[in-house]
Amino acid sequence: MNSPEPYIHQPVVHVQQQGSAVPAHHRPPAVEYRDGVPYHYTVGQPLPPHQIVVQLPEQGSMSPAQRELVVNVVLLLVVAVVLCGCVAGVVVICGGTLMGLIGAVGANAIPVGMGAVGAMVAAGWLVSKLKSVTASTSTRKEK
Repeated sequence: MNSPEPYIHQPVVHVQQQGSAVPAHHRPPAVEYRDGVPYHYTVGQPLPPHQIVVQLPEQGSMSPAQRELVVNVVLLLVVAVVLCGCVAGVVVICGGTLMGLIGAVGANAIPVGMGAVGAMVAAGWLVSKLKSVTASTSTRKEK
């Protein structure tokens, strides 16, 4: 777990404030340097008596692989939503035609299925007869 280091109290150094006769855009910024790190303050604003220093972790909470996975999942969801919208649009535009097709297929599903099963049985019977005929002719040639 990336937790911040404990709070280290650093002494507050007050910056000398310049007179208010000079416009703000001509005044130098109020900068305090602590260990070579600049801290900027608004000119004219009193410094708080106790400053809280927040130390953020160096790395974010997600690894690059997790971030890439999240982005890819979101993109796939967007594509899925767009495709569902397209299908819904086609259904709305061609609703009567699609309902007619669904009704025709539903009404004729059993006869078409029975015809397909009959065709498969007939094809199987034909293949078995052709195998027996070719087997009998091959045994005649060997004799």
